[in-house]
Amino acid sequence: MGVIILPQKFYDTLDTQNALLASIASHTGTEGIAINNWEDVQRLVRMGLAEKMFNPGDQFISSYDTGQVVWDVIGFHDIPTDKKYTKAMTLQAHDCILNVQFDAPEALYYAAAELPAGEQIFTDSGGDRYKFTTTKPVPAGGQVVLGGWPTEGYAATTATTYAADRVTAIESGITVTPADTGVDTLLEVNNRSRCRYGSNNYLESAIRQWLNSVASSFAWTPKTNFDRPPSDAPYTGAGFLKLLDPDLVAVLGAVDKQVARNTVTDGGGQDLFSDKVFLLSRVEVFGGTEGTTTGEQAYPYYSTLAANPTTGALAGRIKYLDGSARNWWLRSPNTGYAHIPRSVYTSGTVSDSYAYYAYGAAPACCIV
Repeated sequence: MGVIILPQKFYDTLDTQNALLASIASHTGTEGIAINNWEDVQRLVRMGLAEKMFNPGDQFISSYDTGQVVWDVIGFHDIPTDKKYTKAMTLQAHDCILNVQFDAPEALYYAAAELPAGEQIFTDSGGDRYKFTTTKPVPAGGQVVLGGWPTEGYAATTATTYAADRVTAIESGITVTPADTGVDTLLEVNNRSRCRYGSNNYLESAIRQWLNSVASSFAWTPKTNFDRPPSDAPYTGAGFLKLLDPDLVAVLGAVDKQVARNTVTDGGGQDLFSDKVFLLSRVEVFGGTEGTTTGEQAYPYYSTLAANPTTGALAGRIKYLDGSARNWWLRSPNTGYAHIPRSVYTSGTVSDSYAYYAYGAAPACCIV
């Protein structure tokens, strides 16, 4: 399906387009250019004309799976990773495309070598000690996963052991109890909040993998020893880029991005990455800074919503799914926690949520 420029946005820029037709014609050898498809838009981007012809808030429509996605133009400042190109136009889904888990609850323990059967004792990241007994060894590459969590707190009551594929359960329903004596047998254990709620590290997240997947059947790949397979849709189907309009995918390019690291498990600072599809950051939605945010800047689509960056309610940050306002994910972490990514709530406030929740995804991408 080709690109569609919604009429109320398109005709606002006709005067500017007419003034540029001569310039465009000199590059194309035609009487002008018709914006009929994504390649036409890409041509304008590469000529440096996109930000003269389009404004933040202008909209396009693409096919997606069996439906459509409305895309907002949100800015022009992203830097292409391929240095042959210097211009980019950033689009973001106007509303949430679907609900998706940011990251799954993680394993307590990774068996670098076979873990013999028997009593296992560990001290969690909060200093509490527990024990359980296995009757079968955990092979090298296998994991121990906690469960049976209370309503509040981290006193897990059950454990499950997994084979190296992280899917095949070896033993389940193993009773976990407090330990008063004994020597720890599980020495390198994960942060307990990540065991219960998942991780807020965007580079290691399942959602990032899925957004950039072109696979007909999405195949999750673990990024850490404690990583666990994500659950439910869309992780059981095709990757996002496989479902998206192939003509749009063909004009997308990777751009250089940044994301802060939490100070609890990841040492603070910042990660750099390059992706075609990404979640927006707290800075980019005009929600202010947190942690290290060097190189990040608010998109004009959001910075026009208020006089100063704010986490407060902004109507322009509200996104919908199936007709109802929906919380939606950002890539930034709450830097004071290991398990809480930032998100935008249904009121348009910037807040946060547990990584294992299924919140709305409103991804962004760049025509390069």
